[in-house]
Amino acid sequence: MKAVILFGSPRKKGNTIQLVQALTDALIKKGYSFHILYLNDLNIRPCQGCYACLKDGSCKINDDMKKVRKYIMESDIIVYATPIYWFGPSAQLKLAIDRSIAFMDSDYNSRIAGKKAITLITFADNNADTCQPTKDIFKKTFDLLKLNYKGGVEVPGCIDGEEIKESYKKKINKLADALL
Repeated sequence: MKAVILFGSPRKKGNTIQLVQALTDALIKKGYSFHILYLNDLNIRPCQGCYACLKDGSCKINDDMKKVRKYIMESDIIVYATPIYWFGPSAQLKLAIDRSIAFMDSDYNSRIAGKKAITLITFADNNADTCQPTKDIFKKTFDLLKLNYKGGVEVPGCIDGEEIKESYKKKINKLADALL
């Protein structure tokens, strides 16, 4: 089994990577291969709303989303990892989500239906409602793409430079178990 991790944080050594590392450790133990795409390092332009991609899934924009698309198409599991910025996913991840229209055909059938999806979300606020708008975006995206949402881990109270609590890493292990 293959997983692609859409890493939405611009900080490679922040809180979100700790969740990703816990997940990749669990995936390795289960025999999965994975590829982490650091979206901040990629050149992904905004969707132009032209719908040219509906014909065959190819976007007319010549950028790194072609690489993201390739890994998503080859993977069984798509991991959406993001900090919360202004109640939403990072801009880096939102660009990739917006460009996911290319995974639909002209009748709006999903080209990636049935793939598994999980979410890893970090945020500084201690109010769990802070991540609800992002969870709503994910739910609607997964429903439209007909992805099989296996769950997520949301970590409130994240402070830069501090270790994520062990209890959240245990939740990630349980999430990895649910992927089988």
